[in-house]
Amino acid sequence: MVRWLDEIDLDPSDPPVRMGVRTLGDQSWLLQDDEEESQLELKAKLTKDESSEVFLALPESEAAGLEVCSLITGTGRQLIPDSKDLHPLKRAGLSVQEDLCLMRRDEGCWVLAAASLCFPSRWRLSEKIGREISDVHGPVTGYPEFLRKKVNSLMDRLSTTPVWRRNWFIHPDPSLYQPERPENGDPIIRGERTLDELFIRSERQTLRSLDANGWILFTIKIQQTALRELLEARNEDLVDWLTTVSPESALHKGVQSEQREEILKSLNHS
Repeated sequence: MVRWLDEIDLDPSDPPVRMGVRTLGDQSWLLQDDEEESQLELKAKLTKDESSEVFLALPESEAAGLEVCSLITGTGRQLIPDSKDLHPLKRAGLSVQEDLCLMRRDEGCWVLAAASLCFPSRWRLSEKIGREISDVHGPVTGYPEFLRKKVNSLMDRLSTTPVWRRNWFIHPDPSLYQPERPENGDPIIRGERTLDELFIRSERQTLRSLDANGWILFTIKIQQTALRELLEARNEDLVDWLTTVSPESALHKGVQSEQREEILKSLNHS
């Protein structure tokens, strides 16, 4: 069984997005798994392709990036070799499976000041860099109503002890690099194909403030598996979510009404 599937929030009640921040406890801050080698190779490949736009940084973010490098080596991990023109956050991002984002407090709000983002979940770094956190989260249904003040308050209160949360979506594309949101929505996967050609895409996120005043490090670890795995691990929870979640909340997770019906039909025949 895929262990992290137990951490997926299948509560079908509104709002469609929740903070769900927890202490790490005895969990590791950064994760390593069997896909480390292939993912680091993909990161290196994407970084060489300028059209991918997987790293951007505003001026004066180098010192915070150096602190991120120190945090990583403090866990016993090694960094890729340094070079004169390599931004320290870029070096850090190419050394671990997580994507790394630096948020800076600026005139009473938090802005995205630098990021190594090789595995985006349908957003482009070039469209978000330098923008306030509420803009970075868009378009998310319900964000202004439910989370904007809470997220800013949380970020103001973060300490150097990391906290974590997890979100998830259902997509027909298992590619790690997904910067584009389909203009007309995802294609509908039908029949018996739904359980093996739809994928749970989850972001395991951590947040912590840095010693550098006014900076926060936000990490994103992408984890994916076929929808069938979630069905086998949490059959009743998944069926309950599919049958009772609101259309708006389902759509936030990437599930159109027609796709939901196809999944439910496949469950009845599995």
